[in-house]
Amino acid sequence: MATEISSSASKALAIFTAICELGTPCSLAEIVRMMGYPRSVTGRMVATLMQHGFLMRKDDSGLYTVNPQVLHLSQKALQSDPLLSRVDVIMHEVCKRTGDTALFMIESGLQALVLRRSEGTAPVRILGSRLGMALPLHCGGAPTALLAFSSDEVIDAYLAGPLERRTENTLTDPEAVRRNLLETRQRGYSIGHEDLFEYVVAIGAPIYDDQNRLAGAISIGNIPQRYPPERIEEVGRILIEEIKRS
Repeated sequence: MATEISSSASKALAIFTAICELGTPCSLAEIVRMMGYPRSVTGRMVATLMQHGFLMRKDDSGLYTVNPQVLHLSQKALQSDPLLSRVDVIMHEVCKRTGDTALFMIESGLQALVLRRSEGTAPVRILGSRLGMALPLHCGGAPTALLAFSSDEVIDAYLAGPLERRTENTLTDPEAVRRNLLETRQRGYSIGHEDLFEYVVAIGAPIYDDQNRLAGAISIGNIPQRYPPERIEEVGRILIEEIKRS
């Protein structure tokens, strides 16, 4: 028998997701406009989310926002994930060897979702990719690595849609992207040269779980001045070494 889906729970989760993605406190009227639910229904859903600690209401403004307790709960849940424990070790070692910023991303809904960030010791730090940010898959270090090492079906589905131009270096022609993905597979790591964020070069490589399934990608990067061609090759080698070593 098919599992029944709770429409009320679905509405509440949709509201919570929308508030998370909005990223700023909002009023009940704004939530109603975003979701299109009746005000009475929206009010009940918001009250339920507050009751269970997912949302909170700011005393000074009366606006609703995500309860910081949610971050604590999610971090607590992730602590037991062996893959993320392995990722943290890899990122630590890569940052130590390169001095640059490392990121871990997973594919979610044909986007790259930033789950981990680790800072190096380099005097210049890049600020483009933040935790929780969703990014396109056809540009950047980890996003391109995710797409390149995905199945052909995932690649075809992604390239069938519009390709966002993030900078003047972003590839938006599907055939050009396919060629870049093929080169990435052959090389073993991706090279994002100011194609996701200006003034950022990033090298990305895939990471697999214990069932040899693509689980995510780790990237390392910094400003272009730190990444001439010979350093790109060196950092790509370091990244692959640390992933294999873990």
